[in-house]
Amino acid sequence: MKKTIKYTTLTMATLLAAGALISPINPVHAADGGTAHSTGSIKYVTDNSTTDPIDPTNPDPDKPVTPTDPGHENPGAGPLSIDYVSNINFGEQKTTGTDATYYANLDKISESDGTASEVPNFVQVTDKRGSNAGWHLSVTEDTQFKNGNDTLDGALITMKNGTLSTPNDGEAPTASTEIKLVPGTASDVVDAATDKGTGTWLDRFGNDATDGKQSISMFVPGKTKKVQGEYKTTLTWTLTDSPA
Repeated sequence: MKKTIKYTTLTMATLLAAGALISPINPVHAADGGTAHSTGSIKYVTDNSTTDPIDPTNPDPDKPVTPTDPGHENPGAGPLSIDYVSNINFGEQKTTGTDATYYANLDKISESDGTASEVPNFVQVTDKRGSNAGWHLSVTEDTQFKNGNDTLDGALITMKNGTLSTPNDGEAPTASTEIKLVPGTASDVVDAATDKGTGTWLDRFGNDATDGKQSISMFVPGKTKKVQGEYKTTLTWTLTDSPA
């Protein structure tokens, strides 16, 4: 062990002496910095959940409302859906032999805090497809109002003052400002061109409750036979996955 140490000392001394006679050697260091790679990812899937109806005059997705008018269909589900549509009720009227115009009752809802409210009749559509392909909403009065075998000939429903609202920041679609329903014929309600109508949109008939009271009417000619009892029809609202 002792010899080895001396040999090593001698070798180091020799190298040091030799190094004094030649140009200095710069030490080699690893390069500073460098690069590395990581990945980021996101995966979209279809949202088939149901979107709850919200207040058309104060749309807040965190405050869904509950319709209190009985007889509504279950709300739609899926990436493109009709979430809600009001029933149109003209109430109880006295028979008459003169021309008459009747106005639809307001829709009744229960706010998220339990408060009862009357709001303009409305329809709510949600587009969460992500394709921005646009959509189109129409309505058809399937048949004229009927009471058993009796028909309310000449009765005409008019929907006015279509007003759009949304809790989102998408580009607005276009709502028809006046719709006259002809039995058996589809009428345009809302049209969303490409890149418009994304998220949830509500079309209410009347800007507020006061306006809404005069926004959906039914004209009945005085000469029309009116049998006592309830006349009914069905309105079919159709949502297609492309603009008109």
